[in-house]
Amino acid sequence: MIAGMFRSRPTRTLQPVHRHSRHAGDRELDLWRRYNTFSKSEHNARMRAVEQYDRETKKPGKRNGALGYIALEIMRFMLRLRGKRGGRLDPSLKWLADQLHRSRSAIAAALARLKQHGFLDWVRRTRLVDDPARPEQYVEQISNAYFFGLPKGAADLVRRMLRRPSEEQQRRSDEAARATRAATTSPTAIIAGVTDPALRATLAGLDHVLRSANPLNGLNRPCGDKE
Repeated sequence: MIAGMFRSRPTRTLQPVHRHSRHAGDRELDLWRRYNTFSKSEHNARMRAVEQYDRETKKPGKRNGALGYIALEIMRFMLRLRGKRGGRLDPSLKWLADQLHRSRSAIAAALARLKQHGFLDWVRRTRLVDDPARPEQYVEQISNAYFFGLPKGAADLVRRMLRRPSEEQQRRSDEAARATRAATTSPTAIIAGVTDPALRATLAGLDHVLRSANPLNGLNRPCGDKE
């Protein structure tokens, strides 16, 4: 999901870095702001949605659902860890393992499950190295940039908890509002909002002709009638 938004092709080097890694830069900042900044109420709603998803995917006889308790621990920890203003979220795998007292392999497996089910995504990153002692090593791997996501069912649940309209409900509401504005706005006001002077003059002339042909009282009087 997220990785495809990085348009530039990854730099190919002979350095020991993961494939599809990108040089760290401003692109993460934009994505962090887009996906990782939300209110405290949404923070809580997202965590509840993750927990419910895990319960709903639990099969008979199994201890955990599709995510597992370590994934829930990671999600809870990452939600608290994200930068509240810019949404920054780039912990290293080792640091996560140390903080949660889990093995790196367990953390990596849980992250993979969160990504598989649409709750988390990331971009692998590298950075340039300026080290005269290692002239041949000009890039090195750094921590991933992480971004939150919501699969459709969880997104619908979050909307309900926050009492937000669905996309279809919002579309219908917007259409109704546009229709109401069109029905209640006078032609004069519409013409006044036209920014092109020539077009505005043309529309004003057409409006005058139509008003002359159709008086406000509905009908032209017969020629012989008197007031």
